[in-house]
Parts: sequence; structure tokens; C-alpha cells
Amino acid sequence: MPRRSRDTVQSNTYRFFVDPAAFDTERVRLFDPELGHQLANVLRLGRGERVVLLDGEGWQYTVMLETVDRRGTVNGVIESREVAGGEPRLALTVYLPLIRAERFEWALQKGVELGAAAFVPTVCARSIDAAPDERRLARWRRIIREAAEQSRRGRLPRLAPSLTFNEACTQFTLRSPALLLWEGDNATPLAGALHALRRDTSPAALGIFSGPEGGLTNDERQWAERHGIMIVSLGPRTLRAETAPIAAIAIIMYEIG
Repeated sequence: MPRRSRDTVQSNTYRFFVDPAAFDTERVRLFDPELGHQLANVLRLGRGERVVLLDGEGWQYTVMLETVDRRGTVNGVIESREVAGGEPRLALTVYLPLIRAERFEWALQKGVELGAAAFVPTVCARSIDAAPDERRLARWRRIIREAAEQSRRGRLPRLAPSLTFNEACTQFTLRSPALLLWEGDNATPLAGALHALRRDTSPAALGIFSGPEGGLTNDERQWAERHGIMIVSLGPRTLRAETAPIAAIAIIMYEIG
């Protein structure tokens, strides 16, 4: 995926997430070989042209470029600073099971586009892949950044360290409600669960858990229930491991996001 996107408000302006330390009061200075290559070699942008740079923390800056070195040095003048749009009200954390690499990355990309705030790679009992190494984490961060730029997100979604399923259940429910997608019986329809949450008080944060290719085990479901996670269903059809969390994110964002 190319690391660029067009802003629909400023149709000739490209958007990029950069290190927040690059900004001071009036100027931006950064060294980023990938961005330098993108600006100078791919987009052919140079002195006097404008880009939108985002700090990943909710602010965007319109910057007039002064120097762009294809080796990675970028300098410019900040013309304006404003709150970045594109973020849902709900902070949704997706506990994404470790599945086949290409399917995991597809789900990661689509989850960013739909508005998820954070992703936790989760090792389940039936996961066929091990916890990721730093090389894969770096690749996943790049996928998240590129998808966030393309979809005009205002904040850069967070990629958390991987956890086992049991650790993940313990971690999230200390703070906010969470839902677990389950194919078996005795699961509340997802729409009904979301209506119940909204009836009480629409949550500011929510977690969603799903299973790998072989599904979650009964022990994992019981562990989730013991930690107060609501067991929900997407309906009678069985979805692929990469499809289920994306369908759930879309429904959640439509209902309360």
C-alpha cells in the first residue's frame, strides 16, 4: 500500500503521521528516510508545496515544505495547527487472534479503516502462530500507519504487545466492558448486547475478542465469562477468523461509535 492519502477537505494535500517530537512552535524538522523517499522520489514534492503532518495524538499541522532530502531530512514551516478529525467517539480495543499472517494483516488494515483505537495480538489455545517478533511488529505498525493515513484518521491506532488469551481477558476488564464473539449456543445477539450497553450508559471504551481458525475453546469461553466478558453472537452463519472481528467492528461503530 502506498504511504499517502488525499485529504478530502484539502484535495491537493497529502497526509502523513510523523514523530510528535518533529514539531515546535513554528517549524517542523524531522529525519525519516521512508517519508523523504515518498515526498521526493514518489510524489516529487519540494520547496513551497504543502502537506498535512499528524502527530498521532490528535493534532494535524499544515506545513509548507522548505527542504526535502530524499535521504530523509524534511524541514518546513507550520502554517496552521488544528484538531484532527476522523476519530469515532468510542475507543475500541480489538483483541485480534494470531491467525495466518496474510489474514491477520488484512484484518489489522480493515480494523484501522473502520475506526479501532488499539489492537492486541492474542495467542489463543488453537492459534497456529506464535507471538510475533520485532520484525513482524514493525511491519504491523507500518500497516497501521498506512491504513490510518489512507482513511484520514486523526490519531494513530496503538499496537500493544501480544498477550495470551487469559492475560488479555484479565487486562481489559479491569477498565471497561468487553464482548467475546462465540459461535455456540447461549450467546446474546451482538445488536442486543450493544443496545443494552447504550441503555445503561454508552461506554467510552469497549473491547472485542474473537477466536482463531479453530475457534475458541470452552475453557477460554468460561474464563472470559468469569471475568465479566459478555458472550455475543454474529448470527447463525460461521464467519472466517479474519471476517468475524471486522464484521463486529463495523456493527459496533454503526451502533455506538
